Amino acid sequence: YPFSGRKEWEVALWLLHSGLSMAKINSFLSLEMIKSLLLSFLLAKELHSRAKMLPSGPHWLSQVITTVHLMKSPVILYWCNPLECIMSILNHPFFHDQIDFMPCRVYTTAQRLCHMYSEWMTAEDAWNMQVHFSFFLCVAVLTFFK
Repeated sequence: YPFSGRKEWEVALWLLHSGLSMAKINSFLSLEMIKSLLLSFLLAKELHSRAKMLPSGPHWLSQVITTVHLMKSPVILYWCNPLECIMSILNHPFFHDQIDFMPCRVYTTAQRLCHMYSEWMTAEDAWNMQVHFSFFLCVAVLTFFK
């Protein structure tokens, strides 16, 4: 979403970053060769409305840092809110089936004789962290409601 595929996204991205006017983009999209691509947008206005549907990502913040010494230009600290960054990554459609939060154990046979380790979530450390965290969470909840 909002583009039909990677190739359409590449055309859209190029047009959006090209600096062409709306009229020039419309002229480009009206070429027979481009029409043969069967893009989901036919006009620059449609392209821009689809681009506005894309997630924006975290916003940059800045702060002027005062220094003891004189500087030629002010010292500016730029940063993003870490929670917004994490939310942006977790909500990104490219990663919807790539990020796994549940540790699992994978075996080569039904008899569970040979444990396979293919990524971090199949490791013993991930499994042990889950067990210990669950225990401490239960203790915290029971202590709170005591």
